[in-house]
Amino acid sequence: APVRLPAPALAVLKAPDLGDVLAGPPLRAARRLAALLDGVLETAEPGSGRTADPAASMLRPTLRSLVPVVLRDVRGELHPGSTILRHAVRVTAATSAGYLIGQALPFGHGYWAPMACVMAMRPDFTQTYARAVARFGGTLAGVTAATAIVRLAQPGMYLSGLLAVVSAGLMYVLMRTGYAVAQAFVSAYVVFLLGMGGLRWDQTVPDRVALTLVGGLLAMLAYAVYPAWESPRLHGRLADWLAAAGRYAAAVLGQYADPAGARPAEVRAALLAARDARIAWQEALERAAGEPVRHRGPSGEAADGAGDALAALGRGAMLLEAHVPDRAQAPVPGAAALAEVLRTQTEAGAKAVRERRVPEWEDVRTLLTSWDAPESGVLRGAADQLLESLEAFSEALRP
Repeated sequence: APVRLPAPALAVLKAPDLGDVLAGPPLRAARRLAALLDGVLETAEPGSGRTADPAASMLRPTLRSLVPVVLRDVRGELHPGSTILRHAVRVTAATSAGYLIGQALPFGHGYWAPMACVMAMRPDFTQTYARAVARFGGTLAGVTAATAIVRLAQPGMYLSGLLAVVSAGLMYVLMRTGYAVAQAFVSAYVVFLLGMGGLRWDQTVPDRVALTLVGGLLAMLAYAVYPAWESPRLHGRLADWLAAAGRYAAAVLGQYADPAGARPAEVRAALLAARDARIAWQEALERAAGEPVRHRGPSGEAADGAGDALAALGRGAMLLEAHVPDRAQAPVPGAAALAEVLRTQTEAGAKAVRERRVPEWEDVRTLLTSWDAPESGVLRGAADQLLESLEAFSEALRP
């Protein structure tokens, strides 16, 4: 339906003869909103933003410039607790075993076993299990349907080729409906394709089904022998989010403490780090929910309450960021002390969460109790809200 804007909304966009409509914090918030909208336009269509440089948006990093990034990431994962390193070890061992088993079995196409193993394995158990079951179920359904067609129609080379093309096309059309559906059409495609070469269905179907089953079982066995359960690491993920949210709030408060030396890039980096930590916590929580082991993380109610509290902490810091004073203004009294105590307390609170203890916020509470600075403006009320979020976080984790 077409968008219908009310007349008062359109009138706001017209330039009145009354001077500036916005001033002070509302003006800064409006400028921030305009910059964010420019970012949306630039993301949707590079070069379309108001302040975007079309030439710069087309630049891509060279292969040489990516080499140190890759090496840094590899070094960062070379430790026993890395899920990526564990996954690499699992994939290497399972595919090697699958290749040896495929060559030893009296079937052709022995590469199907390691290929099925690689396609099914993922760094977490839930996806590995779901993909292994979906691959075997889709393979069984696909080869059954293709075998029935071959037995009833007895297609020749050209008809088999047409059926193979149709199966491949349906696989691409229905790929996003689910892994099992795509795998069913891939299996049918293989049966028809090998039929073009004169192979009978009974020479391909048992091979495909048996080797796919072998690959799926190897994927599950590799995870059982060398697991990387997410449940024991939930407290660590939650602690990372708490520390990142505290650093973001402290970075925003630092702009109030020193408007002249404001560093927007530092605040932006802290915000992105907090978002990454939040996403990592949410993904870990989803993966842990499907693991067949005793849940050793926080309870579901505690996890929901703690997550809501940290989300509120992030929203409070973001609202403060929208009202950051101009560079020409004087420092806000008490902002520097609040930023420092918030940074140290959230770091200490993250350490307590990792040790399965409930964090305390006595230093923040003491600072706000003794805060006597009427000229701090909006910061005083916002600081109380930040403390409320931290206390709600502790209350959610309290037995």
